[in-house]
Amino acid sequence: MSARDGLPCGQCQAMTINGLYCHETGCPESWRDQDRECNWCGSCFEPENPLHDFCTDDCAEAYCA
Repeated sequence: MSARDGLPCGQCQAMTINGLYCHETGCPESWRDQDRECNWCGSCFEPENPLHDFCTDDCAEAYCA
């Protein structure tokens, strides 16, 4: 579940501040609501796990090559 989707967080007391869902500081699920910048191409993407740093597998392979 994701506070971004308007669903409650099972790990903290996520709340709405000025219309934006926010997790408590240190919530282990807060990564779900963060857009990230790909380490290779710079595109913004939604991560699928907390360690997801690339928008595609191609970018991950190019970065590691």
